[in-house]
Amino acid sequence: MYMNDSTAETLKMLLKFAAAGTITNEVYKNACEKVKVEKLYYDMDLGDSGRYRDKRTREVVIHGTKVGNNIVLYNSGRKTGIKLMFPYYYDGREFVHAFIEFSEDVSGSDIDKDQYAVLADAIYVIASRENMRSMLDFAEATDAQSGIPNVIHITKRFDNEIMKTGKGEEYAVLYINLQNFKYINETATSKCGDEAIIKYSWIVHGFVEPYESLARMGGDNFTAFVRKENLQSILEKLHSVTLNKLENAPGRTFEISSWIGVSQGIPHDPRPFNARLNEASTACGIGKTKLKQNVVFFSEELKMMMNRGREIMSMFYPAIKNREFHPFFQPKVNMETGALVGFEALCRWIHEGRFIFPDQFIPVLDKEGLIHDLDMAIFRETCRIIKEWKDMGLKPPRVSSNFSRKNLFIPNIEEMIYDTILETGISTDDVEVEITESVQESETERLFGFVRRLKEFGIHISIDDFGTGYSSLMLIHNIDADILKIDKSFVDALPGDHKSEVLIESIIGIAKNLNMALIAEGVETAEQGRELVRLGCPIAQGYFYSKPVEKDAACEMIKSDPFKPVI
Repeated sequence: MYMNDSTAETLKMLLKFAAAGTITNEVYKNACEKVKVEKLYYDMDLGDSGRYRDKRTREVVIHGTKVGNNIVLYNSGRKTGIKLMFPYYYDGREFVHAFIEFSEDVSGSDIDKDQYAVLADAIYVIASRENMRSMLDFAEATDAQSGIPNVIHITKRFDNEIMKTGKGEEYAVLYINLQNFKYINETATSKCGDEAIIKYSWIVHGFVEPYESLARMGGDNFTAFVRKENLQSILEKLHSVTLNKLENAPGRTFEISSWIGVSQGIPHDPRPFNARLNEASTACGIGKTKLKQNVVFFSEELKMMMNRGREIMSMFYPAIKNREFHPFFQPKVNMETGALVGFEALCRWIHEGRFIFPDQFIPVLDKEGLIHDLDMAIFRETCRIIKEWKDMGLKPPRVSSNFSRKNLFIPNIEEMIYDTILETGISTDDVEVEITESVQESETERLFGFVRRLKEFGIHISIDDFGTGYSSLMLIHNIDADILKIDKSFVDALPGDHKSEVLIESIIGIAKNLNMALIAEGVETAEQGRELVRLGCPIAQGYFYSKPVEKDAACEMIKSDPFKPVI
């Protein structure tokens, strides 16, 4: 088809710019002026099934913003004359209409519709390509579920806008983890949880100023960068966010709090967003798992703690192999007679001749899921030492060994414990498995099964920290334990604290009625010991009698039985 010079030149220009990159408004302006076009636009028929169409007004609304169907490529603003429309089809129906509106002085005889149809086709293809590129850019930078920016967007914005101006030190970077958000899913369905995360996202997105940014990282994790002068205000707002008027939870209100880590940066901070985010994430994790603080600022002290954790992790398995973990034995004594009636095996780490204290490595191993290996290593060594004592002709008292609740979900853990006893050649009467009362509610059923299986093997069970958990009575009702250990927090208040005395008397009464033995932990003075005996609990362990000692000192205790009654 022959095409006049102006139309051909316009088409060639558009194709040239389209091939080279994005067509700007100026390019469309120059093209339209060459062919006396005053307005160039097209529309899209989104249909009734459009996800964002308002059911009452039929308007398209995305994230609270009205979106018109018309996409205007050029509009001179001047009055127009003849208007041509060119339809495009998708799935058997008219889906897009391209519109060309000419100058008032253009007549019908001046217009070759076939030529302008070719021009409209080219513009439609070019515009579709540009829209697809824009949609891909939008999708890359947007969280698909909530519609707010994602971490790719916030990273690029910080690195390209903030860092290039050298103002990184003026901004704080936040890592935000929602507290107990799964409660909404569990109590009001996952559909409500999805709705809640979207609503929460847009509420907190409104907290930041235009020169700041917030993004969702996925799940219940968010990140933001904010001006330092706005930081305290943002933290106060994030402390508790109210969610209500949810379609999937009518009449219910949820208060959402957060664990927040903050990287305040350093003077003349040259680091990109990811480096700052790593600091904020570390602070948030430590606040959540160790410090139990809602807001934690990254510091050199935290950095040392983090590096120490990494060092512990790298040292752990070689230490297991080299048998650097040792059970130290704290005696359990009958305070009425002074008789040694048992030991508790407590973990000590001796590395290259120096002690690494439990509070330095146990939280790290527990967080990283390695506590099972430590518990089994101590239990195995404890059984070996008991066998050694028995081979010496001694009659050691029963020794208890602690097992973290993380062991509950180790496959066949009960068989591992029983097999260790058999392999070392001792009896199930020689050992006792000590479990903490303070398990989570979701773990109780597994705990009941764990105890039942160990009891079938003939292994004695003691419940540590009794009286501190959320469900003490329910626990002893469902667990056939042999011993209750009264928590140190009750003993500390003796003598003279009436409430502690009443609680201890109650525990003693329950234990006796259930035919369970009792041990009081943390006895440090003779006065505490005498009061416990008076209340009906004669067995104790604590510094009044001895701190935990290594195996040779414990062996001497077995031989000499050195303790005296407190009365």
